[in-house]
Amino acid sequence: MKEELKSKKAGLRCEDRHVDRRLFSPGSGLPSRLLGLVSLILLSISVVAQSGGSFTITKSVIAGGGGRASGGAFTLDGTIGQSIAGTQSSGATFTLISGFWGGGNSAAPVQRAPFDFDGDGKTDIGIFRPSFGEWWYRRSSDAVVAALQFGVGTDRIVPADYTGDRKTDIAVFRPSTGEWFILRSEDLSFFSFPFGSNGDIPAPADYDNDGKADPAVYRPSSGTWFIQGSSAGTIIQQFGIAEDRPVPADYDGDGRADIAIYRPSSGDWWLNRSTAGVIVFQFGASTDKSVQGDYTGDGKSDVALWRPSNGNWFVLRSEDASFFSVPFGVGTDIPAPGDYDGDGKFDTTVFRPSEANWFSQRSSAGILILQFGVNSDRPIPNAFVP
Repeated sequence: MKEELKSKKAGLRCEDRHVDRRLFSPGSGLPSRLLGLVSLILLSISVVAQSGGSFTITKSVIAGGGGRASGGAFTLDGTIGQSIAGTQSSGATFTLISGFWGGGNSAAPVQRAPFDFDGDGKTDIGIFRPSFGEWWYRRSSDAVVAALQFGVGTDRIVPADYTGDRKTDIAVFRPSTGEWFILRSEDLSFFSFPFGSNGDIPAPADYDNDGKADPAVYRPSSGTWFIQGSSAGTIIQQFGIAEDRPVPADYDGDGRADIAIYRPSSGDWWLNRSTAGVIVFQFGASTDKSVQGDYTGDGKSDVALWRPSNGNWFVLRSEDASFFSVPFGVGTDIPAPGDYDGDGKFDTTVFRPSEANWFSQRSSAGILILQFGVNSDRPIPNAFVP
């Protein structure tokens, strides 16, 4: 079924099209058609690196003359004198820095930064403007502001990397028809498909560990999950009840997002971990906002909440089930968690609509304060916070 892409109000066209990208200030409030078109030049930088799939790493001591890393469709060999020493090889749930290796354990798996539109490993500050169906984001790699129109005000924004190029794709879920519309980051063409129905809650994530986000919905009326796996096929599983909120994330560090729910009435978290099995935590209150993510950098998502009544963040460490709390924000703020400095740890971050300011307490780079947007905008990193 195809429909014409005509105007802001008409919505989207369901066949592949190329969408113009425009660069301008998100605070201007001017319609995009009044502003000059500036083409984005995408630079391809050649580096010595290997990536993709699942990897097996075998370490060797200096006397062994190097080592071998193999997996997927390649084998990587390196010795002390070769140019591979000191470069980076990445893929799936780890990053390998080659060269002289010491003893000890391998590095913990690292999760990708969410809402990373330019592929530099950092969450980008960005907003969705419902009145025009516009997306605005500031690329962390070069501070260039990009904006385009995609969707309508009643759509649910569902940005994620659906194509596996390590860049977040702009995407929306249309509740009225149960359709998904995805704008490819590679060439700004888009595709659409039906998956879900009115009343479903979109919950996309990489459930099959192939580097691509899978369209998924949670159906509160029956407590059922529907997942369209890009590699594993369609999954239908009952897990939850009507009042529950979907909170999928990789809680056991195996590279696959886990089906999970937060139950506000009791403050219970139910995690159906793909490797470690089902576990239940009581953590939070009915008015809290779920903001799960890897705040400790161990490669596993931590159960986490933001409390509007006092602006406190509460994080339950995946390592030992201890918790810590951090005051950051006020009651009228909107939580927007993500990894804004690219160190593998989520940063406590809020968007303050009253002044369109962003406040991010970055774990490595320090405090960031930036004005970006207007008071009616929704921060993109808040897309999956209920």
